[in-house]
Amino acid sequence: MKHLLKFILPAIVALTFTLVSCKKPAEHSIRIQNNSSSPFQSIAIKGSAVVFTDVKANSVTEYKSIPEGSYTLSGDITSETAFKISGNGVHKWSIKIGSDKSLSVVED
Repeated sequence: MKHLLKFILPAIVALTFTLVSCKKPAEHSIRIQNNSSSPFQSIAIKGSAVVFTDVKANSVTEYKSIPEGSYTLSGDITSETAFKISGNGVHKWSIKIGSDKSLSVVED
């Protein structure tokens, strides 16, 4: 029994370490989907370093990395209503600007 414990205990420790170290951190990215007929010079996500510039009318920007958190918008489009970026794993989000300049944040 002692010999068996010498092998099982290290195996359990190694397996636990492997499983814990394989857990990937959350990876989030966000983009602007401008469905309006108006271009925007600058849309910033307050509370992060993410800024989109020269957002053309009826276009979609490239994704940019963003950490988890609660944010609002500033710049040419502003919103005091906070939206939350969260979740485990890899998530892609879009800020959709409607033809009437309404805003929604959805997970793609």
